[in-house]
Amino acid sequence: MSMIDGLKIAGKTLQEAGKIEQYQQILDAQQKMLEMQSQIADLTAENKQLKAVLTTKESLVFENNAYWSQNDDTKDGPFCSRCWDVASNAVRLKPSINNGAFSSCPECNQQFQTDPSYSPPPVSYIS
Repeated sequence: MSMIDGLKIAGKTLQEAGKIEQYQQILDAQQKMLEMQSQIADLTAENKQLKAVLTTKESLVFENNAYWSQNDDTKDGPFCSRCWDVASNAVRLKPSINNGAFSSCPECNQQFQTDPSYSPPPVSYIS
């Protein structure tokens, strides 16, 4: 039997015995327990989310203007450095121009050069 069920039984017994003050105390205790259960659920969800952020943070490596997740021999990415640095939001970059030499973030629309070997073609001037 849960604590809430025990309080319900005690409350019903007190109500039937005409112990209104004690019955009200039981109702107050039930309300407080429900609030505490809700708070525990919220804190548990927040804790889970923070653990996920911490795990992600521990695996991130900054390289070639972006973050990469590195676990054992696996490398994943690139992820937007702006989105991670500002909001701890790991947003995968999408290749955009020059055969993937540049990537863009679908969240913040920033452009990044993620291929360090790319160099733009020389500019020629017509005289």
